[in-house]
Amino acid sequence: MLFSEVAARAAAFLGLVAPVRRQFTFEPDSVAYADPDTGLKFSSYTSSRGISWRVAIPENIPEGDKIFDTVLQVEAPIDVGWAGFAWGGHMTYNPLAIVWPNGKDVVLSSRIAYGYYSPPEYPDAQYRVLKTGTHVNATHFQITAVCKGCSRWGDEDIGFTELDPEYDSTLAFAYGDYPVDAPEDPSSTFGIHDSLGHPVFSLGTQAKNADFAAKIEKL
Repeated sequence: MLFSEVAARAAAFLGLVAPVRRQFTFEPDSVAYADPDTGLKFSSYTSSRGISWRVAIPENIPEGDKIFDTVLQVEAPIDVGWAGFAWGGHMTYNPLAIVWPNGKDVVLSSRIAYGYYSPPEYPDAQYRVLKTGTHVNATHFQITAVCKGCSRWGDEDIGFTELDPEYDSTLAFAYGDYPVDAPEDPSSTFGIHDSLGHPVFSLGTQAKNADFAAKIEKL
């Protein structure tokens, strides 16, 4: 591993930088995934726990415009208590998606963390769960959702961070094996993670979808 990569990942872990833009020349951690349910192409990473996090984005984004819809898909073993995804590649000050099973349903909660405690809800990132690509069976649960507000975040005081669709991006995940406190409540509190990671996703080569908006509209 290159020293520059090590330094970037260390800084991302400590929350010192917003590590979403990557221009290093090394293999990403993600793989291309063609979803048979939605027909979307994803950049996908699967952890050692068997949880897959997948991101899809539009193919055509106007130059200079980094505000675009994204699709997040999470597939996890049924005995996982909750699975989280961080669009900025670290725990704090970026949009988080926390998902968990609730009987035959899957709950997705938009959150943001400001410290090492259960993160509050985050209204600036809004998710619409897609019926196609969301299900629960005897072994796994899966949710697919389109997000408005996950490609750019921040404010005038702290500045804005953007997800760059052309470069490899360090994103982040966490999960807990214990269930959330109130599975039926999207604002439920939950315990500290059992594991976390910072995989590199190749959005520019794996996640782009032609006719993105039209495909999403049909799902």
